[in-house]
Amino acid sequence: MDLIKAIKTRRSVRSFLDKKIPKDELNKIIESANWAPSACNIQGWRFIVLDNQEIINKIIEMDAAYLLNKPHTGILVLYDNRTDNLEYKDNIQSAAAAIQNMLLTAHSLNIGSCWVCHLPTKKQLRKLLKIPRNYDPIAYISLGYYTEKPKELSRKHKIEQLVSYNHFNFNEQTPSTLSLRLRSKRFLRKIYYLFPTAIKKILKPITKKIEKKF
Repeated sequence: MDLIKAIKTRRSVRSFLDKKIPKDELNKIIESANWAPSACNIQGWRFIVLDNQEIINKIIEMDAAYLLNKPHTGILVLYDNRTDNLEYKDNIQSAAAAIQNMLLTAHSLNIGSCWVCHLPTKKQLRKLLKIPRNYDPIAYISLGYYTEKPKELSRKHKIEQLVSYNHFNFNEQTPSTLSLRLRSKRFLRKIYYLFPTAIKKILKPITKKIEKKF
């Protein structure tokens, strides 16, 4: 598949066929991640393939995105957190570059994917999956053969609206630092992560309703 076409037609997919992805296809996806750029060429990524439904169910029970309950194979992307560049979090940037390679490679193989960050706390995942403290879970990549081929979506902005030269020169209003809506969302998310699993189970029907379906 042409690279530009892959970039433009890739979409987050949340509905999959009950069909297992061959190991060689998974290896191609992970191999492409290994060729991503990384800060100082550390290449500090690690990948945990999750195809054991019992373990996936435990992640769901600890509160994860509802789509994990659907047929799929998951890859939890980890990255070494021993960076001295906390200002720009180059470890997160490096992991994100690897993830984008994975999504595009999966799409080129006609495999759907979804980049998932609605997960249990890092502490919970470390305990469940025996992850050492120098590695941070970054994201969970859900993979599977799509039930219907994703369609290209138009972008919210044209290129002319996204580019300026030499200084920030965009015709847009700077949002208030006192945005009540954003502050409220951040506060509620922080509180949500502090809730015990039993409370999260009660709230699951609500969180399920606001999740995207495709």
